[in-house]
Amino acid sequence: MSSAYIDFSSKIAIMLVLMEEENDVKIESDETLDDSVLAEESQEASIKKLKEKLKEAEGKAKEYLDGWQRTQAEFVNIRKRDEEAKVEFLKFAKGDLVEQLMPVLDSFELSLPHGNKELEVIYRQLLSVLKSNGLEVDDPLGQAFDPRRHETIGTVATDKQDEDNKILEVMQKGYVLQGKIIRPAKVKIGEFISK
Repeated sequence: MSSAYIDFSSKIAIMLVLMEEENDVKIESDETLDDSVLAEESQEASIKKLKEKLKEAEGKAKEYLDGWQRTQAEFVNIRKRDEEAKVEFLKFAKGDLVEQLMPVLDSFELSLPHGNKELEVIYRQLLSVLKSNGLEVDDPLGQAFDPRRHETIGTVATDKQDEDNKILEVMQKGYVLQGKIIRPAKVKIGEFISK
């Protein structure tokens, strides 16, 4: 046998041994390794993008929730203001009717001292209905004069110092509706004159 044949046959034997070892130990080729690394990197990039989109969606959802809550609070506040305005309107919607009835009350008060006892029952009923609707009669006799609540139409001379600037005569009663003066009382106040 020639040495070339031995070299060739030994090369074939070495190759066969290597092939068997290659079959036993599955070593992936460089191409397969590169594809799996690329696939893994691609998955990481996809996950990163999805996380960014999730953060963005959560941010928008929070923004929408905040906007909705603000709108809901504004709606509740508007509803409260509307209810308060209705109550306030109803309080003073009666004011026009009461103002029209004030001369009737004045006429009753003028006629009662002259012995019209039959009218006293009607007057008290009318006054009771008006009081139940928020009307208060302001009869300030003996009180200190208050220019915000009373209208002076004159003075009365007095020799008593404690009557100075006090209401000594009520010419026309005043009326207050729901805490608002709709007609001030017309009065005469005392003016102290020393002797």
